[in-house]
Amino acid sequence: MTDDFQSNVTSPIEALRGSASDWDAFLATRPNVVSDFVGADLSEIDLEGRNLSGQNFSEAVFFESRLSRANLKHANLKNTDFSGAQMSAAGLYKADATSASMMSADLSGADLTEASLAGADLRGANLAKADLTRADLRGANLSNVDLRDACLANSNVTGAKFQAARLEGANVTGITYGSLRDMRGCYLGIRGLDSTYGNALFLRDARDQDYIDTLKNSIESMPNGATRTTEEFLFWIWGLFDYGRSLAKVGIYAFVIATVYGIIYAFDMNMGWGMMDYSNSAQSWFTPFYYSMVTYTTLGYGDVTAENVLGEILVISEVVLGYFTLGLLLSIIANTIARRS
Repeated sequence: MTDDFQSNVTSPIEALRGSASDWDAFLATRPNVVSDFVGADLSEIDLEGRNLSGQNFSEAVFFESRLSRANLKHANLKNTDFSGAQMSAAGLYKADATSASMMSADLSGADLTEASLAGADLRGANLAKADLTRADLRGANLSNVDLRDACLANSNVTGAKFQAARLEGANVTGITYGSLRDMRGCYLGIRGLDSTYGNALFLRDARDQDYIDTLKNSIESMPNGATRTTEEFLFWIWGLFDYGRSLAKVGIYAFVIATVYGIIYAFDMNMGWGMMDYSNSAQSWFTPFYYSMVTYTTLGYGDVTAENVLGEILVISEVVLGYFTLGLLLSIIANTIARRS
């Protein structure tokens, strides 16, 4: 270490802004001590290849800085701004970059193994060939991100946005992506799934969600009017059944509908509304529900008959609903059993 360095460098920020040798000399004087760079403006600084392991850069600004091959392992990067930064081949093993801004940053080939990127803004970033094994990407914005040949093995992308992201050749083995609800609105225009590998379930659900998001976007782009209102209503109804993907939801709705009709028939039988003729039935407390279930599941063949127009309309409406929901139920069952991709 030079005498000039000892006399002139008085703070970590000065050492950081100095040459690489000055920074290394500064670290040698403070082994195992974490320097505080919280909120520092380090825009356009050249820190290529620097050893910044374990340092605290939370809320600092690295706008268009040069950090290629820098060692940022275990660093505190919470809410740090890396917009436009050059970080290719940088080491961020177990770095905490929660809610960091990395828009348009170049992280190609970077080591982000077990890094925390929850809530990070990575829009337009280059993560080609980056290692994101076991990384926490929950709620991260990965729109327009280049993830070609990246490794996302065992990472958590629950709630992450993948609009227009490129995943050609990406490894998604063991990826965690939450429930289908967590995927809603997050996969519009995702690309490269045909060559992505490692988790067939994720790829299938991502394709499905891309289709759903595309359809929703198409409806929302329609001019205001009756056609758009109708399409929005039908899309909403489709959403109640989880867009035809939930066997449980369809089954529950079918049971609820049949029960509601059973209650109506019970009131009719016990209060003498005269809509239906129950003379050929057992006329017990269970008869209305038995008739409702039989009508619902066998498309109208029951022991109770309609006595007037109102009763006929009631039965027809239940038959139509039964035809629709049971058809959907059978479709989901067949799709679930036979599906391969």
